[in-house]
Amino acid sequence: MNARRRALVAFGGTAACALLPASGQPQARATDAFAFALIGDVPYNALEVQVLKAVFASFDSDLVFALHVGDIKASWEECSDSLLDHRLALLAASPVPLVYVPGDNEWTDCGRARAGRFDPRERLDWLRRHAFGGSTASSPSSVPTSGTSSLEGYERQSDRLAGGLPENLRWRHRRVRFVTLNLPGSNDGLDADGLGRSDRERRTQANAQWLLDSYRLAAEERAVAIVVSVHANPRFGAARRFGTDGYQPFRSLLRAASDGFAGPTLLLHGDSHRHRVEQITRKLQRVESYGSPFVDRWVRIDVEPGAPEPFRISSRSARVARDEPLAHVER
Repeated sequence: MNARRRALVAFGGTAACALLPASGQPQARATDAFAFALIGDVPYNALEVQVLKAVFASFDSDLVFALHVGDIKASWEECSDSLLDHRLALLAASPVPLVYVPGDNEWTDCGRARAGRFDPRERLDWLRRHAFGGSTASSPSSVPTSGTSSLEGYERQSDRLAGGLPENLRWRHRRVRFVTLNLPGSNDGLDADGLGRSDRERRTQANAQWLLDSYRLAAEERAVAIVVSVHANPRFGAARRFGTDGYQPFRSLLRAASDGFAGPTLLLHGDSHRHRVEQITRKLQRVESYGSPFVDRWVRIDVEPGAPEPFRISSRSARVARDEPLAHVER
């Protein structure tokens, strides 16, 4: 059985037609070049709130949008309505359209004692109502970030597919397809308190459906590249040694999907707080954001859709006065 078939079987036989490659892609014009920002794992305390404001102020004027790949609070902060609402309002102050991907600290890990022993499923439902417009609303303006309605083809999985997740999003920009998935830390939720395997299995199936449908759509519209954003570090090259590896199905499916697509795939994530750029396969590259305590830095991603290697990754820093350490180095 080849790798592509194994990946599909791992997700319950999801339709293989979603992996049809794009072909005959016309050359993109030089004027199609654009740039966006990547941040994540911030803020982890009140001081980092102020630093994130400085990061927003340092955004280059030519950015078309920003991606926050999850963890808008520390694991030791309480998962209260008021704290989450305050952090979402902070994201809404971004000077460019900002798309948010849920992290483990704001839902899967909320069952821990120091986080307040909240029900993780209830916290995810809260995020869906307050950050993603609930399960049925269709207006992009329901997302508490600025300007997402300006993103071309912006839609939620719950609006597109039965049983879809409202936090799974996608849009396109200059023939590059963007897709987000709810893939959190804590071993994709398997190590979290208060979450059953059935919860994770339903989400895993929805993620697989959304990913493959987005590759199918990218092929149909002859997109030149795909950008996939999740929170968790999927642990490429460092699989879990004991117990269930929660990220193995995602790694297998993403490898198969990216291999079957004509253009390159860029995976963006946070979670382990170490900025890195790594080529996983010939067609798959990953970039991890900076994270607490290195919160005065952000990643700029320049995209030249017609180039053989369309993504150029660079780092930026905000000017921040430091009189004390920014954060406890704990995730």
